[in-house]
Amino acid sequence: MDGDCPDSDLIPGVRSAIDWELAQIVQPPPAAPLTPAPRRPPPRCLDDPRIARAVRLLDGVPAAPLGLDAVAEYVDLSPFHFQRYFQEVMGESPSAYLRRTRLDRAAMGLLMGAESVMQVALDAGYASHEAFIRAFQRRFGRVPSQYRLFAQRNRPLPTPQQCELAAQVRVQVVKPLPLLAMRFHGSYVDREEYWRIFGDYLRRIGFPLEEAQALGVSLDGSLVTPAEQIRYDCAVIDPGFDPTATALTRHSLPAGRYATLRFDGAYLPGIVNTLSSVAIAWLPASGEKLKPVNNGGFELFHTPPWAQGGGRQSVTVALPLA
Repeated sequence: MDGDCPDSDLIPGVRSAIDWELAQIVQPPPAAPLTPAPRRPPPRCLDDPRIARAVRLLDGVPAAPLGLDAVAEYVDLSPFHFQRYFQEVMGESPSAYLRRTRLDRAAMGLLMGAESVMQVALDAGYASHEAFIRAFQRRFGRVPSQYRLFAQRNRPLPTPQQCELAAQVRVQVVKPLPLLAMRFHGSYVDREEYWRIFGDYLRRIGFPLEEAQALGVSLDGSLVTPAEQIRYDCAVIDPGFDPTATALTRHSLPAGRYATLRFDGAYLPGIVNTLSSVAIAWLPASGEKLKPVNNGGFELFHTPPWAQGGGRQSVTVALPLA
């Protein structure tokens, strides 16, 4: 990684932590693969009802054990057929998906937070510190303390504009909200197209769009997860609509404290600039910590995102706080 620092630059405690973690790694034979990449990227729009429900279940238990049999039963398939079906749709097995997304969340925690490596491991569903270290090294090529050191040293610095916007961040308490969501995968560049696809889909299934409140839910960060694997949910507050036999899945925006900041203008670069203003400019100076959960931050749209032209949106960004 660019920006690697010589050992002489490390304080003794960090050096000791890295040395201990490196000692936990069982080196594979020279020809043994590390964590295999997905056979292909996940679908841009996950419109398969069964796999959408399975993914929602997998995402909903970020730190709990979840067996293949339980997920297969949840979507009314045998374990054998579910395993094959999931891999065909998503490009990787259910266990690989769960491991990858949990480790990505752990990497984001190491990048943005100050929790101990053990706490990050527990938040990612690992009961064993050593098992987490080995899994993390196989995915990212570094043990966790190495990754944190170099990632934080190479983290983008806030721009003067983002520092100014940070003064407008407000902490708000949000009540739980029932949602109906559709999963998309890809970069920020594609999100306005996702909303057009989502709006068209809602019309086709007879969802009442006239008074719909739209929310976008981000589950991954672009500083950690490759663009084609970034998960994003287009969602609406559930008015009691029956999503049976549709690609919509029930979701819940959890209650809690959120750091919020509004922008009005072009979605790009507005969304990236606003997120950076909160996470990179405001958070380190605030004394607050992000909540280590797998439902990420959200975007509350003040105008229907599927109806806006010219790339302009009115959005409040909210990141969950511990």
